[in-house]
Amino acid sequence: MAQPRAALKQSDLTRYAKAMRAAGIAEWRVEVQPGGKVTIIAGKLDEKQAGPDPDELLK
Repeated sequence: MAQPRAALKQSDLTRYAKAMRAAGIAEWRVEVQPGGKVTIIAGKLDEKQAGPDPDELLK
């Protein structure tokens, strides 16, 4: 019996990781639903890569 197709390929996950790092997001996770729907949940921004505080720019 053949193996079912992977819901999430390693190349996709690598692309997501690079995009999160480039955006300065330090914590994130990927959830894959049984139907193949991929959801990315982002957490805190990395303080070293985060830009200036938008509220401070408006003052």
